[in-house]
Amino acid sequence: MNTKEAVRRACKAQRAALSVADCHRWTPMLTEQIVNTPEYKSANSIMAYLAMPKEANLDDVIRHALGHGKSVYVPVCTDKTTMIAVRLKSLESITRGVLNIRIPSEPYEVINPHDLDLILVPGAGFDRQGGRMGMGNGYYDRFLKELSPRTFMGVCWSVQLWDTPIPMDELDQRMSKIVTEQGVIHCV
Repeated sequence: MNTKEAVRRACKAQRAALSVADCHRWTPMLTEQIVNTPEYKSANSIMAYLAMPKEANLDDVIRHALGHGKSVYVPVCTDKTTMIAVRLKSLESITRGVLNIRIPSEPYEVINPHDLDLILVPGAGFDRQGGRMGMGNGYYDRFLKELSPRTFMGVCWSVQLWDTPIPMDELDQRMSKIVTEQGVIHCV
């Protein structure tokens, strides 16, 4: 049993323990924090994600972006190792995929990751040094590895920020910034 798996379990358990009411209450605050970052304001093409229950929710960020003429993309996993960024034209044009995850309806319009101005990265937990604990499949780490860290930032609830460093492997991508409902953390 390695520490990383233990930390991942702790992160997932912590998120599962959150109340739906708290998550609903924090969502407008999180949305406000994100849409006010210079990275978001200047971005034309944004990759967000369609949150699962209790995950830091970006639906209102997506609505805001679409309402302001930005192109919005969300992740779709095409196999066990590959994730693509697929254009989302509206929150109404979604269907349910594997594990009941919300995904855009086909046909897919795919963007090259290098053409994204901003990628909002989910995580089960983050530390203040930009360490990220994903869900364990490595999709984001593979997706981000060729990209400049300036183009992505972590997103989570403030209760998902760990004071102790999250165990990281060489493939794990660090965040230079993390946004929570309480503000933006500039990682060292």
